[in-house]
Amino acid sequence: MKWIATMLLVLMASAFAQQSGEVVITEILYNPASDEGTVLTQAMEIVNLTNAPINLNNWTIDDEDGDGPNTLPNVTLPAFGVAVICGGSSVDYTAAFGSTAGYLLISLDDLAQTMFNMSNSPSAVSEIIQLRDENGDLVDEVNYDDATPWPSDAPQTSVYLALPNGSINATSNDDGSNWANAADGVDGGYLSTGGATWNAVETTSLGTVNGDNSLPVSLSAFSATAGDQRVTLRWTTQSEINNVGFEILRSTSENGTYSLYDSYQNNSALRGQFNTQDQTNYNFVDNFVANDFTYFYKLVDVDVNGTRTEHGPVSATPSISAVDVIALDGNAPTTFALGQNFPNPFNPTTNIPISVPAVDGASSIDITVHIYNALGQRVRTLQTQAETGRTSAVVWNATNDFGSPVPAGVYFAVYRNRDFQGTIKMALVK
Repeated sequence: MKWIATMLLVLMASAFAQQSGEVVITEILYNPASDEGTVLTQAMEIVNLTNAPINLNNWTIDDEDGDGPNTLPNVTLPAFGVAVICGGSSVDYTAAFGSTAGYLLISLDDLAQTMFNMSNSPSAVSEIIQLRDENGDLVDEVNYDDATPWPSDAPQTSVYLALPNGSINATSNDDGSNWANAADGVDGGYLSTGGATWNAVETTSLGTVNGDNSLPVSLSAFSATAGDQRVTLRWTTQSEINNVGFEILRSTSENGTYSLYDSYQNNSALRGQFNTQDQTNYNFVDNFVANDFTYFYKLVDVDVNGTRTEHGPVSATPSISAVDVIALDGNAPTTFALGQNFPNPFNPTTNIPISVPAVDGASSIDITVHIYNALGQRVRTLQTQAETGRTSAVVWNATNDFGSPVPAGVYFAVYRNRDFQGTIKMALVK
């Protein structure tokens, strides 16, 4: 039995992609209420779930009815990008749905192709829509019918499943309970109202990944630490929802104009986790600063729909007496430790590794390292912050607390807290 009402299926969880899971089908519009032919106004939406662009050249979309497939052109779906594949022309699509800013539009009519007829969908014996790559390998599919838990084909009361968009990469497309059925509306607007099976309200649109109103990033810490001609930014997220990545804004005045300094678009270290409920630590080092000047920074997280959320500002004043800290690779430590400095012997700079285990509720802790000469005289106190759950290196540039160089010789670095005390021997050569 065919559904005759306008339908918009809005996926709130990703497909279990049988090959890669990199691109998923997230919306299907068929039998649209329109004066135009059904094939001209039907459309489907796909989303790139990876942090790398994917070329769609010679990918195909099809169903099981034998009136396809349709071949996609040589276009690139950006990292975490959204594309809408429509049966009509791009002119007709934008007239019906408005601006396509923020997502990629692929018009099959513009490519002289007739879209496979989704108006046959779904039927009591199920409907299968498939997305395949250029090798014919299955990337994603939706297999649906009008049996529970899919919405029935009785007179429609539009319904919407209120799942967070954070689950878009976690659950199979084939589960009808992950979809919304929007039966009312015309081109450009589809309003879902509560029903007996689902109990939420949502207005959906093609080109936008749908979900709840949760903030895309739950930020628990954002700080700036000054070094010698450098500033290190650190931030921690407790969760991320559809987070594409981060932008760094910088200014020389707290209330002045902030300029874009770096972005996830050209710096892979600033790319987000897209969807995660795990804590993630980030850091960014600004080496293009001058000592004794104060710099202000804002952090911007950007979601897959282009929504930007600002955090900050934070500030730091680099100076020759400031203490640099660099993050080291390796497994997350479970105990405090003071490692051997490197290089050793050194001239004039050396790195002193300090391991800090995870600390509940803290992304970083204050640490103090004292430097003593061979006579037991304290020559330098290094005070800074270190990230929890990792090993960092405190940098000493062989100067005393007054910024003057110390002579060659043997020195000792001491790090202690209430749970740990350690000492290492270092050799400064000149």
